[in-house]
Parts: sequence; C-alpha cells; structure tokens
Amino acid sequence: MHPTQTPYTENPLRAIILLACRAALGVIFIAHGWSKFTAPTIQAAIKQFASWGIPYPELVTPLVAALEVLGGACLVLGAYTWVVCVLLSLEMAGAIWFLHRHNGLLVGAGGWEYCAALIAGLMSLSIASAGQFSYDAWANGDDSPKRRTSRRR
Repeated sequence: MHPTQTPYTENPLRAIILLACRAALGVIFIAHGWSKFTAPTIQAAIKQFASWGIPYPELVTPLVAALEVLGGACLVLGAYTWVVCVLLSLEMAGAIWFLHRHNGLLVGAGGWEYCAALIAGLMSLSIASAGQFSYDAWANGDDSPKRRTSRRR
C-alpha cells in the first residue's frame, strides 16, 4: 500500500467520518425539504415547481419535500442508507435536468454544481456503508469488508 493511502478497514476515524458525512447531508436535505413545506406554504412551492416546468407539480412537489425530509432523517440515523442515497441522487439528477442544466456549472448562476456535489456525496455514502454508528449497523451487523466476504461463502 502506498504510504499516503489510508487503509479502509484500519482507519480508526472511519465511523466518525461516515457519521459526520451522513449528518451533514441529512441536515441539508431536511432543511431543503422542510422549506418546501413551510416557505411560505407547500402551495407556493407547487407554483414554483410549475414555473420551472416540472411535470405534475401538485404531485411531485409534496413527494420531493417528503423524500428530502424523511430521506434526510434516514441519513442522519444511518437507516436504509444506500436506498435513500440512490433515491435522493435520482431526485438531484431530476433537479439538474429540469432546473439547472441550461445555467452552466456554477451555482451562483443557477448552475448544477451543488446538485452534482450532493450526488457525489450520496453515491460515496451508498458504497461506503452507513458506518458503525448507524441504524443499518445496529440492525444488520457490522458491514466491514471481512464480514461482506464471509457472507458470500
């Protein structure tokens, strides 16, 4: 192993780093979902989604808001992590497609960089696992590479 690489299974901070990443992403999604329900109302968010050309805004807006709030809470808890990461990544891909793709890269110009960064974080978590301090680890046991290998046999 190269001296600059951190061994995945031997990193003593792995569980804390994964918890911090999950919490940061979860809080971001909770805040964005909650704002769709409350700023000032879900009806205003529905009108905004309609103005962006998002199909079926009366159905999609509350579903997106609920996914963000519930998915964010699941991330904070480390519950159903890879499923939530995939669903939120698909939502962010939809945001890029319907809202940001014509605005370039930079978020200051309405671009897609923020959504892409969220997708990168979510996909990283989906393959790294929720970590030791999570509902997933409590419910399913440790998700170390050694345990994954032993389950295949």
